[in-house]
Amino acid sequence: MPRLAYRETEKQRGSSTRGRKIRCPLCGWEPRKHDRWHCLCGHSWNTFDTRGVCPGCDAKWKETACHRCHQWSDHEAWYVDADG
Repeated sequence: MPRLAYRETEKQRGSSTRGRKIRCPLCGWEPRKHDRWHCLCGHSWNTFDTRGVCPGCDAKWKETACHRCHQWSDHEAWYVDADG
């Protein structure tokens, strides 16, 4: 079951990913801009556009599911250095 925390006191939107790459820490799959995830509130969006915060209800997702291997991993573990 995914873990999330609702309504953090400060929204964590727009965190920079400059110089960073986004990929599944388990299988290496790299999501594309048009890939979408779904929140329990029903909203659909690219979770990496908001660093795991649902724009529909402000839920902060601590884990993200990979579309290729279908495993859940810590959302922050998806962000790696571009040269790494």
